[in-house]
Amino acid sequence: MNHHGDWIAEQGHTHPEKLIDHNGDLDTAEAFFGMFSAYNQHHIKAGTSWDTWPDWEVCLTSLDSELHFLEETNDEEKTEMKHWLALSQFIHNSPHVRMDGYTIEVEGNHGTTFSFDLSLDLRCWTAPGDMATHAAMLKAGTRPTSWMRRNGGNGTMVYASKFTIGHSLGSWWYVPDHVPYIGGRATDHTADETFCMEPNHASLPLAMTALVHACIDDTAIWLMLAKKDIHDQVRREWWEANWSTGVPEDIDCQYSKADWVEIRAAWKKEAENRINQAWGGEK
Repeated sequence: MNHHGDWIAEQGHTHPEKLIDHNGDLDTAEAFFGMFSAYNQHHIKAGTSWDTWPDWEVCLTSLDSELHFLEETNDEEKTEMKHWLALSQFIHNSPHVRMDGYTIEVEGNHGTTFSFDLSLDLRCWTAPGDMATHAAMLKAGTRPTSWMRRNGGNGTMVYASKFTIGHSLGSWWYVPDHVPYIGGRATDHTADETFCMEPNHASLPLAMTALVHACIDDTAIWLMLAKKDIHDQVRREWWEANWSTGVPEDIDCQYSKADWVEIRAAWKKEAENRINQAWGGEK
């Protein structure tokens, strides 16, 4: 096992083990990233890139076992470790990011706050509050039906909404004024105060880095959600025009697979036309 902690203490810093609550939940975002801060105090002081992996504490988290100890990793795993270290340093240095338990909050450049939970177990981000709910259920020894069904009674994770992010604009929000082309536009199908944003990289720390950057800038997020809102409106109008009295139980018998392909293509084309108009001829 490495002994980086002893070396860090010899350089005049606090021994990392004194800064880490080994009896606490190191899966929380606050504790997890704090663990890397503790082992990179020398880099924090010098303003240099973080490169020190914790000696052994990662084995107390739900991160893949292959990443627990530096000396047991291959080149691919070492690369992911570098990604986690870079993300940890970015979060530590950014004035836009704060953490509370499992939840990471990102203050955007234009005043909107985005929030999500880190799930090391599922290797994803989830809706804010999901992981605290999961932890409370584990502590109480209870599981919801959905958890039992998905995990066959033997799983470790609750019903978390994978890749879901919350925002502070509330329901039925207006596109923020700074967004080009459509700033100030009302939305029609945004009852939820959350949205889904899939990862853009197989590496969770790289995907999270991109996510945090997107939340800070935020413009691309609102453009994406505004486009989705237009698509949702087109679909709703079709259903109201064709089935205004309600959708029958045998709806699948009313249309063939080829019909549905054609219908969905028409939805897409109409939505793209409206988006093009809203964008003033630019998309």
